[in-house]
Amino acid sequence: MFTNVWYTAAFSKDVIDTPKHVKMLDRDFVLFRDAGGTAHCLSNVCCHRGAPLNQGICHSDGTLACCQHGWRFGGDGTCTMMPAAPDGAEIPKAARVDSYPVEERYGMLWVLLGDDPEAAAPIPDVPEFEAEGWRWIEYEETWDANYHWAKFSNLDYVHLPVVHGQTWNGSVRPPAHKVEYLDETSIGTGIRVKTKRPKGLWSKLRPAETEVQSRMKFYLSGLTIKVDVEIGGAGTGMRFVVLDMSTPIDERTTTMRFLFGRNFMPKKWADKGTLKRNLKNVREDQMIAEAQLPKVPKLPDSRTLMTDPEDEMVKEYWAIMTKLRDKGWQIDQPALEQAEKSGGYHVIPSPARRANPEDWVYKPVPRVHPETLAQTAK
Repeated sequence: MFTNVWYTAAFSKDVIDTPKHVKMLDRDFVLFRDAGGTAHCLSNVCCHRGAPLNQGICHSDGTLACCQHGWRFGGDGTCTMMPAAPDGAEIPKAARVDSYPVEERYGMLWVLLGDDPEAAAPIPDVPEFEAEGWRWIEYEETWDANYHWAKFSNLDYVHLPVVHGQTWNGSVRPPAHKVEYLDETSIGTGIRVKTKRPKGLWSKLRPAETEVQSRMKFYLSGLTIKVDVEIGGAGTGMRFVVLDMSTPIDERTTTMRFLFGRNFMPKKWADKGTLKRNLKNVREDQMIAEAQLPKVPKLPDSRTLMTDPEDEMVKEYWAIMTKLRDKGWQIDQPALEQAEKSGGYHVIPSPARRANPEDWVYKPVPRVHPETLAQTAK
C-alpha cells in the first residue's frame, strides 16, 4: 500500500453532523465537518490515551472533542482545549494528531494520505459531473480482495467477452489498441467496434448496427478507472461514463466506490435499470477478484508472465506502482507488523510532520526506502 496518494474516503452525504470512522491503508481515521461545513480528516487515535475520536462530539467552534477526556482538536489536528487542565496551563506541543488534506469533489471526500501533497498526482478532472444534462448514481461496497486484484478486474478490454459476454464483432479478441501515458501516473486507451442493437428500451439508443467508441483511462488518484462509452454510436455524443475507485482498507480488503453517469434518459425512473445492468458486471468482476491468489500480490518482476495486447494496461499499471515504491512511498507492511507486535501504534505521516518531525506521540508507519531496494537487488 502507498502513501502520498489521494484516496476516496466517503461519499459527501455520509459525513454530515456526526464524526465518521473510516479505515484506509490499515490505519484509522475520522472524518468530520466544522461549523462552516468544511470537511476534515484526522488520525482517529487520540494522542492522550489512544481513544477513538470518532466517538466524540463536534462543537460549534469547529473542533472535535475526544470521547474520553474532552480534549478538543481543530481541523489542523492541534489540541485547542484540555477541559480538566488547570487555568493558565500551557497545552503541550505534542498534544496534536495528524491531519490530512481533504478535497470535496464529485460528491465524495478525497483525502491525501501522506506527508508530501505537492508531489502527489492530482485528483482526476471529471467535467461531466457538473455538466448540464448529466445524471449520476452513487454506489459503494466492500470487496474481500486486495486492491490490486480489485483494480485488475476492470482494467482491460480482453476480459469483457470472457467474463461479461461482450464480444467484439463475434470475437473474443478486441481490435488493436494502444496504451498511452496521459501524464506520469495516468494511462489511457480506447477501441471502436461495431455492435449489435441492444434489446428492450435501449434499442432506441442506436441503429441495428453501428460503431461504438469506448475509452478507458486509469488515474493514480483514487486508483480511478474512467470508462467512457459513446453508447449511441460514435459521433452521437450520447455517452455513458463509469468511475470506478478503489480504496485499500487493508491489504486484503478494498472499498469500491462507483459513479455511473449518463447524458441520456436523464430522469430518475431509469436509475434502477441502469444500476441493475452495471451491478451485474460488478458482481462478475468481484467474484474473480475475491478468488485470486495470492491474496496479497507483490509488484511483478521479469519472471511475471505478461503478453500483448492483453496485459498492456496492467503492465503500465504495475510500472506506475513501481514508481511509487521507488519514491519511498510504499508502506513496509512486514516491518509495521513487527513493530506493533511489541505494542504502540503507527500513523500515516501528515504534511505537518514533514514541516516539523518533532513532538509527536505516535511514530509514522515505516516505508520501503529506495536505498534498501537497491541493496536487495545486488
